[in-house]
Amino acid sequence: MGGIFPPRGLLSGGIDVEKKKRRLGYLFILPSLVIIFFVLLFPLLFALYMSFFDVVFAGRSMKFYFAGFENYLKVLKDQSWWQSFMNTIYFVLADIFIGIPLGFISALALNRKLPLRSLIIGIVMLPYILPPIVHALIWKWIYNADYGFLNATLFNLGITKETILWLVNPKLALISLIIANLWQGTAFATIIYLGGLKSIPGEIFEAAQIDGATKWHITKDIVIPLLKPFTFLLLIMKTILTFKIFDLVYAVTGGGPAGSTKVVSLEIYYTAFNAFKFGKASAMSYILLGIVAIIVAFYQRFFRTEIEML
Repeated sequence: MGGIFPPRGLLSGGIDVEKKKRRLGYLFILPSLVIIFFVLLFPLLFALYMSFFDVVFAGRSMKFYFAGFENYLKVLKDQSWWQSFMNTIYFVLADIFIGIPLGFISALALNRKLPLRSLIIGIVMLPYILPPIVHALIWKWIYNADYGFLNATLFNLGITKETILWLVNPKLALISLIIANLWQGTAFATIIYLGGLKSIPGEIFEAAQIDGATKWHITKDIVIPLLKPFTFLLLIMKTILTFKIFDLVYAVTGGGPAGSTKVVSLEIYYTAFNAFKFGKASAMSYILLGIVAIIVAFYQRFFRTEIEML
């Protein structure tokens, strides 16, 4: 029996070593946990706390007056909030139903042996790597009514003889910003899908071609099903990122004209730092968080069965 089981001292010594390793691991991640708490968790909890109060500035101090769910009710009755929310929905829907398919098509086109392929991929990826403010200023110049690139091009091609006020006309301003956002969002979808295409073994395509499958059938029956996890990832990331869109709208139109391009993040910003209604702004943030969480939960439930079957 003594030859089968290790000595008790040796066994306890191994356990002690494992405990020391575990403690050392916790010690190494402790700074990260502290940073996460102060940078992420504490602001979230403090914003939740403020959402139940009316915050009033008195000199250099802030006074909190309990308001319960009044701030949440004010937000839900606020027409400006709902207009901003619907504008944001338009951005999200365009990014999902136009940006994702365009990214998929671009990825398929770039996943071939092309001359100067690396250069072409670099040009396609350029919108994604640009800083958001640079991306916004580029489109602000493109849409400029007096000396913008778009009006000049349309005029030189003879398509129009009048100056088009892209960012002044309420009917055109929102569409113009959605197109500008798609320019960057499509590049992001292309990157994700290119990575997904590279993960598919080449033997699968070779076997399908030997069986006589056309390119259309390979794409429909092989590529699209195998890329469902990447589509699921894109849906979640694009929904979250597009609901947070701020830089583009703030730099190009500031929410105008007449609030026609104001999005939720801009509404929260103006409520907090222009109107100094921090309680109401915090309630807006948590309502938005709840809506996005519900949408993401719906995605997970919808895609869970199909992804598990792959």
